[in-house]
Amino acid sequence: MLGLPFLVLLFMLATAVGAAVTAVGWRRRKAAPAVAALALLSAAIVVWSAADALAFLIHDPVVGHVVRVVKFLGVCAIPAGFFCLSHAVLDRAWRLSRRTALLLVIEPVLILAVNVTDPWHHLFFLPPDPADPVTFTRPGFAPLFWVHTAYSYLLIGSGLARLVRGWVRGPRLQRRLYGVVLLGCLLPGLANVVAIAWGDYATDLTPIGFCVTAVATYWALVHHSLPELIPVARDRVFDLIGDTVTTLDASGRLLDLNSAAEQMLRQLAPDLPDRLVGYSFEKEFGGLPPPDGGETDLILTDREGRRLELNVRTSPLHDNRSQRVGWVMVARDVTAINGQRRELEQANARLHEQLRTIELLRADLAEQAVRDALTGLYNRRYLLEALERLAAECAVRSRPLSLALLDVDHFKQVNDRYGHAAGDEVLVRFARCLAEEAEGTAGAGVVAARYGGEEFVLVFAGADGAAARARVEALRVRVAAEPVRTGGRSVPVTFSAGVACLAGGQSLEGLLHAADEALYAAKRAGRNRVEPAAVADDHASGTAA
Repeated sequence: MLGLPFLVLLFMLATAVGAAVTAVGWRRRKAAPAVAALALLSAAIVVWSAADALAFLIHDPVVGHVVRVVKFLGVCAIPAGFFCLSHAVLDRAWRLSRRTALLLVIEPVLILAVNVTDPWHHLFFLPPDPADPVTFTRPGFAPLFWVHTAYSYLLIGSGLARLVRGWVRGPRLQRRLYGVVLLGCLLPGLANVVAIAWGDYATDLTPIGFCVTAVATYWALVHHSLPELIPVARDRVFDLIGDTVTTLDASGRLLDLNSAAEQMLRQLAPDLPDRLVGYSFEKEFGGLPPPDGGETDLILTDREGRRLELNVRTSPLHDNRSQRVGWVMVARDVTAINGQRRELEQANARLHEQLRTIELLRADLAEQAVRDALTGLYNRRYLLEALERLAAECAVRSRPLSLALLDVDHFKQVNDRYGHAAGDEVLVRFARCLAEEAEGTAGAGVVAARYGGEEFVLVFAGADGAAARARVEALRVRVAAEPVRTGGRSVPVTFSAGVACLAGGQSLEGLLHAADEALYAAKRAGRNRVEPAAVADDHASGTAA
């Protein structure tokens, strides 16, 4: 047996170390549930170790009984603390529920009551034998002690089983933590078995062993920053992913899938079996992911005829020999997004069509603003703008510019004899001839406009006076040869014209005045003729009657 002073020192050291771990762990309890559970376990170690140290120093039976009652508060709290620690180490998201806490409190409360009343019923420790002094310091174990021991071993064993399973199947990064906790449990477990088998519960070194466990676990949790590596339950994280995630083996069988993937697959095929792991993906949906991975878009239809559009990304899985063993498929439902995109495209197309229509209307309005309503020819406003522009261009290129002022002969008589409708028809037919002259191949660079009433203007860019006069003469002959039929009657139409060529230094007003004077000369000479301007001048313009 170890010496009494050494045992007292050992238990006091365990008390101090446990108190330090408890204090530090409690301050950092919000970092991870495992640290809070470790603080609870360390507090129980402090109570147990301190009670054992006092038990060696106190010889009064009554005080010794009180110390024993306090000791078993720590003894009963250690299995509960280790149970919580195993859950928190394996699952960072684990939290102690109120129901679990109440269940864990039941056994310590009952053991506390049994220990308080044990001197009267001796159901936990056997009564000391007066003939055997050893039994006063090492009482025997009664039935309820063994019940407590079995419960404690069961609770600790369930935690160890979870840790072993996590160490075997868990992520590689977590195995070191699980291994440290498991190794730390060897010493207290061995000490407890020896103490119970030896029957010397007074010198039980189990709290010393648990103190080593607490220190090693705290070192693993904090020193290596493993709280951040404590895994949140894999299923919980996997199922929180909004995209559908599935893994398939090389033959196309489902190895794993999250909730979103299962929901999508059952939407497409409601008669799938309850267990999808191991089910042939190719059998139900046909075709495997692209062998080299990549991204593709799929359009599927469920049993109710609803359209499902998916963006699918696949990545091959390889073993240690770089052999492909399966695929990971991540599919995102883009039905709503694509629907919105199509609606935006349609709205955009409608907007472009409306803009095009508006532009056409604007152009049409702009065209109408410079067109004569009756004849469709350009009006006087446009004529003056075009004349100024053409004059500038011809001046830059040193080209001639000629202008012809035309007037329908005896138009007032046509209105009086045949009516205004016939007069309008004459103007329209005459304007059509002018437009053909302006738009024809031979009329390139020609602008036709209604100057006012029955007067019209032809502008010839690049033609001198003689050329312009010849073209107007040809037009006169053509018009005279084609009488206008209106109201069942034939109306002869002729016109008189004056032609002027823009001279150097002459203004546009002077050009119009010269053409007007030539037109007046044609009318005085008997009408139905084309007269050239005699002299170019810059007088104010006037119109022939």
